Amino acid sequence: MRPSAINLLSALVLLSASASPPQDVLHADEVRFIVANAEFTLLHEMGHLLIAELELPVLGREEDAADQLGFISLYLSNGHQRNAGFYAKLLDVADYWRLEWQRPKPDNEEVHAWDSHGLDAQRFYNLACLIYGSDPDVLEWVPEITGLPVERALYCDQEYAQVRRALAWVEQHHGRAPGTPIQHRLQVLYDPPGPRLENGPRLLEQIRSTGVVEAIAARASETYQLPRDVVLRLTNCGASDAWYDRTGGELVLCYESLAHFQTLARQLPRLRQAMPD
Repeated sequence: MRPSAINLLSALVLLSASASPPQDVLHADEVRFIVANAEFTLLHEMGHLLIAELELPVLGREEDAADQLGFISLYLSNGHQRNAGFYAKLLDVADYWRLEWQRPKPDNEEVHAWDSHGLDAQRFYNLACLIYGSDPDVLEWVPEITGLPVERALYCDQEYAQVRRALAWVEQHHGRAPGTPIQHRLQVLYDPPGPRLENGPRLLEQIRSTGVVEAIAARASETYQLPRDVVLRLTNCGASDAWYDRTGGELVLCYESLAHFQTLARQLPRLRQAMPD
């Protein structure tokens, strides 16, 4: 493993391997994992929003397109910041799907071959490929850490470039011209967390303190010519979920998803200590 890979992996393991905190205390690595995956989930659903509201052409599964739009939006939202913290954030998003892939699930939570979503393992490798493809020279250690096979890694730069071109096309054809007024906005609404949601207020406080939800809404409002006002809502759903309601024009992220992200974040020590040397 290359020195850069060793340094990042060691940092991730050390962050994750500290003693398990009480349930109402969030460690820095857990916060990063929760926020990164909340941001990616919102941007994935933003992909569905853009596809629906802008009537974007989609070849293939819409869920795959939404994953690609979500990743490239997450990647580019960080500007030119390319440090260990940035790549740890990207790996958190990929590792969410690795943890989902490995997690025993009841049948009603399993993703089946006929589903419109890709299998958890496929989504993990797709994201790992986009991460690596964004800068193969700098990120030559990503295939080692993720287990991305060389047969796929060889073409990941092309996959990344294809996704980047797709977003550029969307912005060219549906972007708001500089200096023109914003006609329609994405409004953020927070419903109070339900009493049954463990650690709900703390999780909501953590997400709101980052400003990530408001930043996503502001970028969408400023970048695209949306045909109507739409809503981004965080609310109680009774289960971990997120979706875009085309009829009502509402993007929803469930508070239960934040709690689920926290549960998976506590498994990071096991996952990262098992990574190949």
